[in-house]
Amino acid sequence: MEEEIRKIVGDKWVITGEEKTLYAFDGFTAVVGNPSLVVLPGNEEEAIEVIRLLISKEKKMIIRGSGTSLSGSTVPLKGEVVVSLTRLNKVYEVKGMEIEVGPGIANIMVTKSSPQDLFFAPDPSSYVVSSIGGNISHDAGGIHVVKYGPTFNSVISLKVILPNGNVEYFYPTPFLNPTSIFIGAEGTLGAILRARLRLFPKPKAKKTIIGVFPTVEKASKAVVNIFKAGVIPSSLEMMDRNIVEIVERSRFRAGLPRANILLVELDGNENEVKESSEKVINVIGKLEGEVLVPEDDEKYWLARKGAFPAMGVVSPAYLTLDCNIPRKYLPEIMTEIEKISKEKNVLIANVFHAGDGNLHPLIPYDPNDPESLKRAIEASTEIFSLAIRMGGVPSGEHGIGIEKIKTLSKYYSEVDLKVMQRLRNTFDPKGLFNPCKFLEKCEPINQVTRWLWEWD
Repeated sequence: MEEEIRKIVGDKWVITGEEKTLYAFDGFTAVVGNPSLVVLPGNEEEAIEVIRLLISKEKKMIIRGSGTSLSGSTVPLKGEVVVSLTRLNKVYEVKGMEIEVGPGIANIMVTKSSPQDLFFAPDPSSYVVSSIGGNISHDAGGIHVVKYGPTFNSVISLKVILPNGNVEYFYPTPFLNPTSIFIGAEGTLGAILRARLRLFPKPKAKKTIIGVFPTVEKASKAVVNIFKAGVIPSSLEMMDRNIVEIVERSRFRAGLPRANILLVELDGNENEVKESSEKVINVIGKLEGEVLVPEDDEKYWLARKGAFPAMGVVSPAYLTLDCNIPRKYLPEIMTEIEKISKEKNVLIANVFHAGDGNLHPLIPYDPNDPESLKRAIEASTEIFSLAIRMGGVPSGEHGIGIEKIKTLSKYYSEVDLKVMQRLRNTFDPKGLFNPCKFLEKCEPINQVTRWLWEWD
């Protein structure tokens, strides 16, 4: 089989030696797999031929992009073949307010390839490197999700190769939007070959307001009150004191006050922005917050987007959660997370999309100390459970992967899970695409996966 693949893509694009270790893990570094082979097709035709060959040999595979997944959804746990589609990064067409691209194109390049008066709204923190195929497969969000929605809202149609080898185009109809089946499916139903995406007009006016609060509870209440005031920000992000301290020790430092920070971006026409700004400033002041209105706001947003990599100043590894809760419970859950941090003796730094209640507690651990990782996983499990009890969901944008499989039984009913599994089995009855992820719980391969997959 390897020789057949080499004939399709060329020797240079088949990785078999030690270099394939680079594809043994993704952004979720707690679990390292072992790919039997790594293939990088150079175009759509090669990708289709490679995937059809693997299907004919009944060889299990992982379809991968840039590898920025934070839930382990592209980790080859059982020696699967990794098919990386990063070279499928072509822009096929820009027409009106739509752009058609390959799955390997980086998120940032979608906007750069678009007309100057338009932009692609979903922008996760990894937008510089994360690929569109992965964004779609995880329904990625980003700082603008509160106003413009997650990736789901920006996908118009998809070209997909299914587990039976057929290549199909999926378009929305007046009665059904079949593209929605693949958005958030984490590569378990097929491989995305092309995506037509929706672009948005760039707003005529923008303004950033920074709220500086003495406590995380007051900052959380401000989030709730901003919406009660009738304001819909284009971005509303929170950084607690812990993550601010960390960012200010890193190359992303922006001179932020050592406090609990709200970053609020407002956009629209001049009058809308002016009216909303007055309301936001009033909310912040009533909760004893200090208001900063920077003329140059770019460094502050770069500091926010740099918060994840900034964690490297305190630890070489960390867990990144992404549970969602109703905004009204933000003050309560932030208090509870602080308690969990003390009880488990772990640092928890919080930076997240406060506007839609998408939490991102960051929990560092020492990869050379199993007990350190165990405490981090225990803390994350408690936070997942807490979010579900508050009416939230275990994942808002990072996906289930291998990290959150056990949480599904706490959130979904047995009937729900059977329906989803039936859908997966209908598309992929032989389980060839992305096994041991999402709905499919395999036997643990080591102690870490046992901690992740089994409730105490």
